[in-house]
Amino acid sequence: MAGNRGPLDGFSPKRNMPPPSFSEGRNKMVNFSFAANKKIIFGWGKSSDLITLLPEDNGMILFLTGRSVRETTYFETLSAALGEKRFNIEFVRISGEPSPETINDITASFRDKSVRCVLALGGGSVLDAGKAVSAMLCEKGKIEDYLEGVGNKTPSGEKIPFIALPTTAGTGSECTKNAVISRPGPGGFKKSLRHDNYIPDITIIDPKWTESLPTQIAASCGMDAFSQLLESYLSTEASPLTDSLAKTGLENFFTSFSRMLEGNASDKDRENISLGAALSGLTLANAGLGTVHGIAAVLGGLYTIPHGSACGILMPSVMRQTFTALIDRNPTHPSLQKATDLGKFLKGNNEISTENAVLTLISQLDLWADQASLPSLKEYGIKEKDLKDVAELAGNKNNPYSFSTIEILEILENCY
Repeated sequence: MAGNRGPLDGFSPKRNMPPPSFSEGRNKMVNFSFAANKKIIFGWGKSSDLITLLPEDNGMILFLTGRSVRETTYFETLSAALGEKRFNIEFVRISGEPSPETINDITASFRDKSVRCVLALGGGSVLDAGKAVSAMLCEKGKIEDYLEGVGNKTPSGEKIPFIALPTTAGTGSECTKNAVISRPGPGGFKKSLRHDNYIPDITIIDPKWTESLPTQIAASCGMDAFSQLLESYLSTEASPLTDSLAKTGLENFFTSFSRMLEGNASDKDRENISLGAALSGLTLANAGLGTVHGIAAVLGGLYTIPHGSACGILMPSVMRQTFTALIDRNPTHPSLQKATDLGKFLKGNNEISTENAVLTLISQLDLWADQASLPSLKEYGIKEKDLKDVAELAGNKNNPYSFSTIEILEILENCY
């Protein structure tokens, strides 16, 4: 990966910058809310449970899938089982990240057809599309009207019952309350349709689906999930509940992700990563994300860059500079203690210093980026002249250190 540097090399806040901005985060039991699925079913072969969960009254089931999943033998088996039950199913194929036009076209086609259930089987884009369709079938107007930062209408939260079956282990959309809708290119955006009620009613997580994933796609998806776990764990909005879930997911990744990147993951590794991805959805939905995603969302709106790859490219640099700032300026910050705990877990040594623990964590991020053969931002076609605009648009929300625009530009240049 271009721009690699030593774990804590090169970052020193400039003397003429504004005073540092830190958020202490939550280090004790406080008031918080937690939104989650009504039901989560997890385990090998659990996709077959779907048969018992669908309406049997001949009501229409709108079934969204991606292209590649329909070419697998596992899908053929599931489809045959559904056919035996003679469900009233209408299939819709989703290609790429859902755009406003895609969602508007689907909802216009099915709004008057008494859809009883929306079912989505696929990666994060398919699940987001299903989530958005289930919501927009109950709303008036176009989805643009309800997107954060785009429209001026507030979603009602009403939706058609929605069942999610992830076939990748990445976005955690199977457990989140938002659907990401994209319009790439000049003036483009990557924005969310969001409401607590949009969390899938039922999620079935069957690690078997990940067996057919090419290693490069598994790597990109995994980078997304891990960055979500790490950012929500360090978030200023983290709670004891999200901390517990995020730490379990992070430890799963530390145990299994390297073998996934090497292409020799065991069934247990796939189970670990699938569970970690689902936990990342729960934690991001309730604790939020940080600067990695604040930058990646802007890049995704301007360029066609895989979201997980963007997160994987940005994560080492963002974390390196975050931890350097915390060590230099606020060494008792609770997020720094969390990062230290992770580094000690990786090292298998509870006696190492904060600096050594953080070095261990960042070195692991660099190693994964190398194992995944992540290119630089330049190699993805991102223009150097656009970096300043990206930095100005990027978000810092929930990050334990609030970067200035100049500091974000430095991160982007390091990843370029």
